[in-house]
Amino acid sequence: MSEQRSGILTVAFGVAIGLLIAILAFLAIRVFGGEDEAALETTTTTSTTEATTTTSKATTTTIGSATTTTTEAATTTTVPPTTTSEANTTTTAALPPLELEADGIGGVKFGASPDEAIAYAMASLGPPDRDTGWVDFFSEFGTCPPPEVRGVQWGTNPSGFGHAFTLLFTKANTSHKPTGGEHLFGYDYFGGDVDLATPGGLTVGSTLLLGQTLYPAMEIFESPWDPADGTWRIDDDLSDDSQLFGFATGQTDDSFVTSIIGGVTCGE
Repeated sequence: MSEQRSGILTVAFGVAIGLLIAILAFLAIRVFGGEDEAALETTTTTSTTEATTTTSKATTTTIGSATTTTTEAATTTTVPPTTTSEANTTTTAALPPLELEADGIGGVKFGASPDEAIAYAMASLGPPDRDTGWVDFFSEFGTCPPPEVRGVQWGTNPSGFGHAFTLLFTKANTSHKPTGGEHLFGYDYFGGDVDLATPGGLTVGSTLLLGQTLYPAMEIFESPWDPADGTWRIDDDLSDDSQLFGFATGQTDDSFVTSIIGGVTCGE
């Protein structure tokens, strides 16, 4: 009987121990399991609430319960106006060359105003070296048409006296300007440091043979001042005041031209 009671007590004690162990295990699971879960939740929260910046024009970003609105500032780019100016291009026709002709000096003919003729000559020769202004018709140029004459001059005459090239102006009536008034009516050319020629190439220093070759109508005469010297003339219309005329070292083919005079100008 006593052995039977002792067995029952042993079983009961074992059951009690087992229940105690079970209770302790449950409590341990609750305690330690709760900490892990809390830690897990904390880690998850930290990861979720990591700051994220989204920048866009008028963009709303929601993180958890917080709402962040990021507005990109409007950027205004001002492009300065482009002004394109087309340069005005002025095309000036080249002036005809200054050449010694029976009716003028290339681009300017006898009858032209002093201003026009002088400006034209200056385009090739530069400013004149001398301008006599209006002087009495009986002058250094000889006896010119009255009442007055004007000479505008360039360069130096190779003789050392006077100038290489002279434009002559008158106020008298001429075939170039029958009503009179100031106008170009002739020129003198003696060579020197001014380089001029006729359109055909005749110049001071050319031979009379070349002159007659270029201008078959050229006439050669004895000089009124010295029979050994010569004069020459090219005039295709004796009724007007246009002609080419000059002096030469003689009257033979190998004689040299010493001057070229355009127009009927002044006598001795």
